[in-house]
Amino acid sequence: MNNKLIQRNYICKCGAELKELVWDNDIQKKKFKCNECDTQLGFKDIKINNSVSAPAIRTPTKNR
Repeated sequence: MNNKLIQRNYICKCGAELKELVWDNDIQKKKFKCNECDTQLGFKDIKINNSVSAPAIRTPTKNR
C-alpha cells in the first residue's frame, strides 16, 4: 500500500478546527496541539466528511 500525505481535519472540544498534513502510516501516532486551548488532538479527533450518494437518474433516450 502506498503511503500518502493527506490533509486531515481535526476538531477540538472547544470547537476549533485544525487542518494538518499527515502520512497514512503515522496517523495513529501523530498528536497535535489545539491553537486555542492547547489540548492534545489525535486519531480520535479526526472529522470524517460523509458525502451523500444519490442514485443516478437515467433519462429515456432514442434506441434504448
